[in-house]
Amino acid sequence: MRFNSVRFALVIALLTTECCSFVYAQSYQAEKVSVVTPTIEGAKKSAFAAQQACLRYVQMNIFEFDECIQERLNAKGLTIAERLGITYMGLVGALSGQRMGSQGSHMMAWEFAKKTQKIQKKLGLKDLDLCSIVPGDCQNRIARTQLTLKQGAPAPLTEAELAGAHRH
Repeated sequence: MRFNSVRFALVIALLTTECCSFVYAQSYQAEKVSVVTPTIEGAKKSAFAAQQACLRYVQMNIFEFDECIQERLNAKGLTIAERLGITYMGLVGALSGQRMGSQGSHMMAWEFAKKTQKIQKKLGLKDLDLCSIVPGDCQNRIARTQLTLKQGAPAPLTEAELAGAHRH
């Protein structure tokens, strides 16, 4: 077997390229995880607190749920992670209200989806990054959120619809 220096140089070049690509990809992932993790962890905590305080209203009165979430969003000094968690919990609750057929839940879902999307883009997060904030069926939630956004803002409720929703 004869030594081929050209072939040997190509193999070394390929190995070096593959190795460097792998190392770069790994360092990029590590950098991304270190940025995302504290944000997601902060969002999880605020979403859990909002869930404990507000989610019970989804079954009783979706408007009270919205008011509860809005109170938390109006608190002074929220970090962007806390705001993301509360807003995302609002979206999850509104989507739940939609499944139950609650009057006004589609408008709330659309509003919370837009707010969540704005924060998400600002932080450079993917839809899957958000899923760990609130446990549940991630794929279904993403699909329903995308459909809600695609459908656009629904028409406001009429007085008769508002009266039928038992808004307090």
